[in-house]
Amino acid sequence: MSQLLPPLCDNLSVGLSVHDPETAVLKGVNSRFEGLTGHPSSTLCGNAIDVCTPDDTDDSPSEFQTQVRAAVDEAQSVEWTLADPEGETHQMRVQLSETTIDGEGYVLAEWAERSDEREQIDRLETQDAVLRRFHQTISKPIPFEERVTELLEFGRGVMDVEQGFLTNINDGTQRIVIGVGANEQLQEGASAPYSESYCRRTIGRDTDSPMTVVNAAEEGWDDDPAFERFGLGCYVGAELTVDGEAVGTLCFADRNPRDHEFTEPQELFVELFAGWASTELERAEREQELRQKTRAVEAAPVGIVISDAEQDDNPMVYVNDRYEQITGYSESDVVGRNCRFMQGENTDEEPVAAMREAIDNAEPVTVELRNYRKNGEEYWNRVSIAPVTDDEGEVTDFVGFQQDVTDRKEYEMDLERSNERLQEFAYILSHDLQEPLRMVSSYVCLIEEELEGHLDEETQEYIDFAVDGAERMRGMIDGLLLYSRVETEGTAFEPTDLNSVIDGVRMDLEFKLTEHDAELTTESLPTIQADSDQISQLFQNLIKNAIEHGGEGTTIEISATQQPNGYRFAVSDDGPGIPADQQDEIFGLFDKGGDSDGTGIGLAICERIVTRHDGEISVESTPGEGTTFYITLPDA
Repeated sequence: MSQLLPPLCDNLSVGLSVHDPETAVLKGVNSRFEGLTGHPSSTLCGNAIDVCTPDDTDDSPSEFQTQVRAAVDEAQSVEWTLADPEGETHQMRVQLSETTIDGEGYVLAEWAERSDEREQIDRLETQDAVLRRFHQTISKPIPFEERVTELLEFGRGVMDVEQGFLTNINDGTQRIVIGVGANEQLQEGASAPYSESYCRRTIGRDTDSPMTVVNAAEEGWDDDPAFERFGLGCYVGAELTVDGEAVGTLCFADRNPRDHEFTEPQELFVELFAGWASTELERAEREQELRQKTRAVEAAPVGIVISDAEQDDNPMVYVNDRYEQITGYSESDVVGRNCRFMQGENTDEEPVAAMREAIDNAEPVTVELRNYRKNGEEYWNRVSIAPVTDDEGEVTDFVGFQQDVTDRKEYEMDLERSNERLQEFAYILSHDLQEPLRMVSSYVCLIEEELEGHLDEETQEYIDFAVDGAERMRGMIDGLLLYSRVETEGTAFEPTDLNSVIDGVRMDLEFKLTEHDAELTTESLPTIQADSDQISQLFQNLIKNAIEHGGEGTTIEISATQQPNGYRFAVSDDGPGIPADQQDEIFGLFDKGGDSDGTGIGLAICERIVTRHDGEISVESTPGEGTTFYITLPDA
């Protein structure tokens, strides 16, 4: 080659030639240019470009000379045809630019074959057209299924296959959701076992690129159940995912094999199609979930309110149907307003202040306050408020739950009034009735003393009846006082060691245990949250009841069993038991259980104590075998 070009240029993939800037005569060439023209450098150098330009071309050597001269001032691009001595031609793109070699000016020409470049341009133009059509289709304001159908039809042409289809895979079955093309096995509604589908190899691959089969028979599919069932010669498919889980596939296939690989633009189309379809399916599932949640919120049995924490004064932005039913206000009445407009003259400031403080501190709160309906009616509203935060932890909204608790509040107020009346009754019992009873008992005893020795047997019996009746009445009054004070005079719950409680009860009942030759045994008992005085009274009444009803030599056992939400205690005795017809009414006031000498209030007090502790009490008894009282108390 010419000495104007260094030997390194012989290794380039493009042809190089050096030209006189005025005449365009060749001054030097590299090996690649010699190969393109079929002439050695000795033939080329010193001649014009027409030495390697075919005669039957429109390319004019004079035009080439013009372009060379122009390149001295500005680089030029020229398309040119080169020919070798055998007449084989090459379509070339020539880049002309000024250069200096050994201090002299020349024009350097870079020769690249247009075929490779044209293929690249054609590929890019095709890809651009496909992407443009893809974008136009997915942007249409039509249902998802229609857009998929249109893209499948378009994709059959892009992929040069007969069939396009979208599948759903569930419970081991592949079902065609949408299918276009002539293959009857791959139409909408057709199904097949997943184990006999091409899709099973499409799903779970480590790459995002589609799975391709150019010639199934030659690629090891001839004995595959999918090939035996569908007979597809070529196939390309990608998985569809929702929340990272495969739910189906997007596929193109043909019963005939291909003689060349799927191109990069074709695979890109399938990849984009599958990605878009996955996104749409996921969005549809989110919308379905949102619709279900919205319906649930609308159907909720409580009023639901959402206020905007990012706006001044936290205006309401949403209320559900139940809120409208409770308040009488429609959504249009309240949106944009703070909920305080529902308060009125009888609304206490304390719960309002609690809500205001919770909102200022972005904390949840529950209060009960008087509100007013649209018609002016007053009602009790139980309001629970909680902050809603975004991904950064910033409070964006507050959600409120509202319940009309008017009936409950009225019941509670009635109960409070009833308790007040019960207190009045207890006062009467403790003062107005006790004193006359003491007087009756005292005067009868005085009569007995004054007439001692002068009373006949029948009269003495009458006097004994009167004294005993007065004492029994005093016991009943004391029992009623205890019964009435369970709720009103109980103390706060505190950790209570039941072992210590039973030890105290044992000491209080020591004389009675000895008198009846009764035995009291216990297992290790837990510590619970309770009113220790009332729990002591509970076990004392049960143990005393067992002693009095059990007779001589009764054994009483106390045990505890832990349960998921607390403890179950058993107080058992081996006495005569309780007849079945008396067990249902045993916890009623003044029910003495047969021939008992008691007041019939002890077990009613037990039930009231257990109820105050949110527990339950029951009895199981078999006549002749004993009785067991079960007490279930919740854990703190």
